[in-house]
Amino acid sequence: MLLRLLNWMPGGERFEGVVQTGPVFAHDVLRPLSILTWNLQYAGTRRQHYFYDGGPATFARPADVRDALTAIRTVLRDERATGLDIALLQELDRDSARTGRVDELRELALDWPTWVSTPYYQSRYVPFPLPPKRPMGRVDLHEAILSQPALGPTRRVPLPLLQEPPLRQAFNLHRAILSSRIPLSDGRHLHVATTHLSAFSRGDGTMRRQVDAVRAWMASCGDDPFIIGGDFNLLAPGDDPARLGASAAEYVEDVIGVLEAVSRRVPNLGDHTYLPPGADAPDRTLDHVFVSPSIRILGHRVVEVPAWVSDHLPLRVELQLA
Repeated sequence: MLLRLLNWMPGGERFEGVVQTGPVFAHDVLRPLSILTWNLQYAGTRRQHYFYDGGPATFARPADVRDALTAIRTVLRDERATGLDIALLQELDRDSARTGRVDELRELALDWPTWVSTPYYQSRYVPFPLPPKRPMGRVDLHEAILSQPALGPTRRVPLPLLQEPPLRQAFNLHRAILSSRIPLSDGRHLHVATTHLSAFSRGDGTMRRQVDAVRAWMASCGDDPFIIGGDFNLLAPGDDPARLGASAAEYVEDVIGVLEAVSRRVPNLGDHTYLPPGADAPDRTLDHVFVSPSIRILGHRVVEVPAWVSDHLPLRVELQLA
C-alpha cells in the first residue's frame, strides 16, 4: 500500500489530454513533413556527472537548468524557422525536486500551438540513490509531442518493465509509447509517436519485450502511415558494441533490427547521437526514427548543439507522405 501511495503505477492503455493554444490544421500530404526527436536529459546538463552514470551528483544546479531550457528553446525555435513541424521529446521534468520543480514542458511548449505529454516516472519520494548521495525525492518525468499540425486522440501505451525486485521496480521508470493521430489533407490519419526504451537492462530480455511492443504498435496503425521516434537505448544495426569497451554490456540485446522488417529507419550507421560522460563528441547512436514503408525519407541530420546541453543530440528527419 505504501508503495502505491508514493509511486504512480500505471495500468493499461489510457488517453492523454491534448493542449491547444493556437490555430492548427491538417497536414498537407503534398508538403514534406519535418520531425525532430531529442532526449533533453531533463535540462540537468552535462556540467555535472550524475549518479546513474557512476558520478556523485543527483540534483541539477538551478542556473544550469535555466541555461539548458534557454538553449533548448533556442534550438527548437531555430529548427522551426527552417520548417520543423513536430518535436518528439523525452526526459522532461515537470515537477521534480532535482530540477527545482520547474515545469520544463510548459516553458518549451510556449512556442507551439498544440502539445501533449505523458509521465513515465512519477513518485512523491524516490529514496535512491542511497546516502551518502542525495536521494532523488519527488520525480515527475514526461515524454511529449509538440506539433504545428493538429493532434487528435492521444494514447499512452505502456511498455514492459525491467526484470527487477518489486521494491526497485515500484520506484523505477514505467516506460511507454505516447501515440497521437494527425489529420491529413487526403482524409487519412498519420500516427505519430515518441518513446524512451529502458537503459541498464543488461540482457534480461526487457529490450526484446519492449521492441516487440513497439512492433505491435506499428501493426495497430493498420493501413495508416506511422512515425515513431525517440531514445531506444539500442545501437544501430551493424554497430559492434565491443568497440565501446565496458559499455558494451549495456547493448547485449541486438534486437532493434526486427523493426526494420516492417518499417524504414534513420539515421545511418555512424551518425552518432549520444555523448557519454566526459566525452567531447558523440560515440554511438541510441536515438532512432522509424517510419512506415509508404513514407519516403528525404533526408536527415544530427543537429549540432553545444555539448553541455544534454547527453543526446537532436535528430531531424525530412519525410514525404504522398
